[in-house]
Formats: sequence, C-alpha cells, structure tokens
Amino acid sequence: MGYMVSQKGRYHKVGFTSKDLHNHISKTRRGKVKDGDALAVLAYLLSKVDSNPLFLGKFTLKDSKLDNLVWADGASIVDYECFGDVLAFYTTYKKNVYNKPLVIFSGTNHHGQTTIFGCALLSDERSDTFKWALKKFLKFMFGKLPRSVVIDGDHAMRDAILEVFFGITLPLCMASPS
Repeated sequence: MGYMVSQKGRYHKVGFTSKDLHNHISKTRRGKVKDGDALAVLAYLLSKVDSNPLFLGKFTLKDSKLDNLVWADGASIVDYECFGDVLAFYTTYKKNVYNKPLVIFSGTNHHGQTTIFGCALLSDERSDTFKWALKKFLKFMFGKLPRSVVIDGDHAMRDAILEVFFGITLPLCMASPS
C-alpha cells in the first residue's frame, strides 16, 4: 500500500483504503478454500481419538459437504462433570474464514478461569441446528444437564436450549460484545 501511495502522492488518490485491500485479499483466500479442508479436519479429529480415547465428535453432511461439526475432548468432558453447573453457550458468527458460526460451550472452574467444554462449527444459526448441536453435546456429557445457561440473547438459541435442556433455569442473557 505504501508503494502505491508514494506513486500517487496521497492516500485519497490511490482509490482504495488499506481495509479495502485487506478485504479483497481475504475474499480471494476464502475463494480458494478447497473441498479437502473438510476432509483434513475430519482426519485430524479422527487422529485425536488415538491419543485421547474420550475424544468425541459428530458431524453431518449436506450435498456431500461438511455441514455441522461438534466435538469435545476427554479433559473437556471431565471439566464439564466438575464445573458444568453453569454453561455459557456463545457463537462467534462469521468470524472465521468459512463464515460459519463457531459455538463455544464454556464455563468457569474453581479458580475463576474459563474452561472450554466443547465446540461446534455450524452451518447456520437456526433453532434446529442449535438443537442438533446441543443434543450431541449433551450426549458427549453423558446426559448431565447444566443448572443454568448463559446466552447472548439469540431467540433461536434460547428456544433450542429450552427444548433440549428441558427443566433447567431459563437462559440468562448477556450483552453481546461490541
């Protein structure tokens, strides 16, 4: 960018900003994502089972492509057993190269540190998709329900939690980070 500015004399004469350039490069890289990425992820997760017998993962396919993926390792399962009374269920939407919601199931341990209980990479933020992820997560955690769930206020997420985690305290909403 600096070279172009030196050629034109000023930033406004270049015709685009550094952010425009960054966005273009990012879009180009996303366009080069190959179908092999999903296979590489699944192969990696399968290899984790060899070193961690409690590693669990489930996925769905749509049109022969990876659609939804949820996983948890042995340490996360043990942590959930100890510290899973309150579950934070939060999505970081479109923050990754695939523009898919990444769900992080987390809580707090006895030292006040954040503990991750599991993760999911989902196709969308619909209630049915959240229900699928929550059911798989609950199965990974041997059916142990949290006492309460903290969410970011998403209605589809709330509806899914109330259906899958039947009988728990209504989800608490936290303000979304700006």
